[in-house]
Amino acid sequence: MGISVSKSALTKGFLAFILLSLGIMVGLIVWTTDSNTWSNLAKFHWQIVPLIIILAIVRWYFDGMAFVTMAKHGSVSNISLNRAAIIRLEGTLVASVVPVLVGTFSMHAYLLHKEKMKLSEAMAITILRAILPVLIFLLNIPILMLMKSNPMGDQFFGKLLQAISLPVVVIIVFFVITLFYPHKIKNMASSLVRWWGRIRFIHVEKIIKLEERVFHEIDQFSKIFWIYLRRRKFMLLKASLWIMAAFVADYFIAIAILWGFGYRPDILPALGMQFLMRPIIYFAFTPGGAGIWEFTYVGFFSLFMPKSLYGISVLLWRLFVSHIPAIVGGIFLIKEFNRDKGLKDMILQKGKLPEEDIDIIDEVKENEVYD
Repeated sequence: MGISVSKSALTKGFLAFILLSLGIMVGLIVWTTDSNTWSNLAKFHWQIVPLIIILAIVRWYFDGMAFVTMAKHGSVSNISLNRAAIIRLEGTLVASVVPVLVGTFSMHAYLLHKEKMKLSEAMAITILRAILPVLIFLLNIPILMLMKSNPMGDQFFGKLLQAISLPVVVIIVFFVITLFYPHKIKNMASSLVRWWGRIRFIHVEKIIKLEERVFHEIDQFSKIFWIYLRRRKFMLLKASLWIMAAFVADYFIAIAILWGFGYRPDILPALGMQFLMRPIIYFAFTPGGAGIWEFTYVGFFSLFMPKSLYGISVLLWRLFVSHIPAIVGGIFLIKEFNRDKGLKDMILQKGKLPEEDIDIIDEVKENEVYD
């Protein structure tokens, strides 16, 4: 299984991320800044910054604990929390320039494999790390119901969230069907291929090859999840709780920024709103979510503060949640590149994990990784 990312693609993706992010932030600052911005910024409670830094650090250690928890239930139990957090951070820069599930999958699997973990186990853990947040998003359904009567629903962003709730639920349902009823996804894909074949819009042979690859990936995701669900239910729950804790730490960074400007939102509605927003960010299709992340949180901050503070608040939030972790992860990744030729070859040249032709499911069963 490979990521097929060339050096030029990484370079172009990185430049696109930087230029798009910079352009959007400059435009946002220009749009929202007025004389009140500077007077309010002067009143910012800077003693809140250490709390934001602590939340940003704790967030990645919570995320790393998901890897630690899953590794303890496999063939290896000695991956340190510090190393797990670094592996997660190293994925942030790559995720900023190529799609998350493409850009970080093989790299995370490779780095876990370096920790003396079986390749099949490393790939399975990485797959599960991608699956679990999607299942956590199911919490959005009861949150939507509870927040229907919330006063924030009368505001613009509340109405916007109502408008996007259906697509978000559709995305969640799609992934659940992929995991629990993969044959239904296969039937839909086959119907789509036949439709394309009739209108001759896309070359059928290419679509069939793509269909076969998609079928294989769907099988891998679904079967691995069910292997864990049958044999390691409690581990799945613990890993999910650590990922949720990482999300909550993220959400408190935005709340802490509000505190810094002197606003005291009700904690539960502020957390609930961000839970609803997370799938929008998680499935962002632009490099590093540029534009989508910013304007989503413009909506969030608009619920609690005046327009003059939207831009500076989003900038602070983006720095601590995304840009600084990407820089830190990039530093670790550069060091990893310099001392590990295998990683460099995998990402920049071959785009393949070691022994790419193995079947994860067969390897898992053969080595009894989960027994």
